[in-house]
Amino acid sequence: MACGKVYLVGAGPGDPELMTLKAKRLLGEADVVLFDRLLDPRMLDGVEALKIDVGKNAGRHKLTQDGINRLLIEKAEAGNMVVRLKGGDPYLFGRGGEEALALQEKGIPFEVVPGVTSSIAAPELAGIPVTHRAVASSLTIVTGHEEPGKEAPLDWKAIAALGGTLVVLMGVSRLEQNVAALINAGKSPETPAAMVEKGGWKQQRMISATLATIAEKAKDRKIESPAILVVGDVVRLARKLGRRKVAILRPEGQQKESAALAEQYGFSPVQAPAIAIAKKPLPDDILKRLARVQCVAFTSANGVKMALESTAIRAALAEKMVVAIGPKTMQALVELGLSAEVPEEYSSAGLEKMIKGKCSSILFLRSAQGSRYLSEGLKSCGIYVDDIALYETVPSKDPRLDELIMMARSIDIFAFTSSSTARYLVERARELGQVQEMFEAFAAGTVAAIGLPTAEELSRLGIKVDVMPEKFTFEAMLCILKELG
Repeated sequence: MACGKVYLVGAGPGDPELMTLKAKRLLGEADVVLFDRLLDPRMLDGVEALKIDVGKNAGRHKLTQDGINRLLIEKAEAGNMVVRLKGGDPYLFGRGGEEALALQEKGIPFEVVPGVTSSIAAPELAGIPVTHRAVASSLTIVTGHEEPGKEAPLDWKAIAALGGTLVVLMGVSRLEQNVAALINAGKSPETPAAMVEKGGWKQQRMISATLATIAEKAKDRKIESPAILVVGDVVRLARKLGRRKVAILRPEGQQKESAALAEQYGFSPVQAPAIAIAKKPLPDDILKRLARVQCVAFTSANGVKMALESTAIRAALAEKMVVAIGPKTMQALVELGLSAEVPEEYSSAGLEKMIKGKCSSILFLRSAQGSRYLSEGLKSCGIYVDDIALYETVPSKDPRLDELIMMARSIDIFAFTSSSTARYLVERARELGQVQEMFEAFAAGTVAAIGLPTAEELSRLGIKVDVMPEKFTFEAMLCILKELG
């Protein structure tokens, strides 16, 4: 049987879309794939070859390096086309050189396929350029986990004396020791530093601090491998160049528009609907109740669209004062050919001020779970108030919400647009056994709320609200979040 061939393939930093075209082609042609632990599982989607996990973790090895070498030789000698898929680049702390020498010694044909190295890509994806003309003109890359007994260990004094940017790979387990070695060797404790975890993965996150405090912060934020340490003034650029992840929890129908808006404001949207909209049957006496009031108020665009499906309701509104709570609700009415008024302030006082002297009775067409604080405030002023629930919000059961919960620590901003988005997210996290991790993510990130009812629900759940825009729109929330930086 003719001998096969081995391809030592770099998979890049984590995102399957950052693999080279050649790497993707070879995966499709391979008979056997030996892959590392540090790979996003999505990279192997659709790969039909025999897949063997040979991943190594700190202190835990599925196979020793000698065992991996023997397996590569065995599979190639059996006539297979073998892909050895490695995170980053095969020849940068990937032991690709050792595997190549072992194959060469046995006369096994092999080829190296370079990959995008995480030492540059991971900081870059987090908003840190490893070189910058005005900041750093050199880059030093070292391993943070040296082979025990090595004859020429790292010279931390020489490394500390170098200017430019320092990237330390594979150093999570020895972060405290490595940082201490740099400081003891003369590196300023105030030097900016960052840890980038799972660069290129969906779960990517970054923390920044000083060299003196980065290890403590990494421990507090539970940074895990794969992660890299970046040391140098370029870390400061992440504040301007990094894209913070914002969790969008709105219903599916509002996701696309919201995500596009978030990108316009420089955020990285994570679409994870927490709620879905379930239409309720209209009460039989809705027209009679409409006839009893002078004013009709809509609290959401969803309510507008559902109510105006009925031509009878549309006709009845022609004789009423119509109020829209919020610009999106107003826009929905205008698009359907109706004019409306918007109170300056989304409160019972603002609404009372607008309708005072114009009408003494009002009907709210709203969500079943909608806050009643507007209604109660108007009642206390002697205004007749009626409520009809047009729809209800229910748990989305969307797998993207589960994925968000499992990667919550990587989210920078949680954007809550209604009380139900908060309630159902927490309920689902509890069902998945992740409620503690979820609350840790809230505390570490930024919690933004649209409207007082949403903020009050978050407070009731024990979640501190950091941002609430004066104008109750998603865009106003993004605007203030961008200003805060």
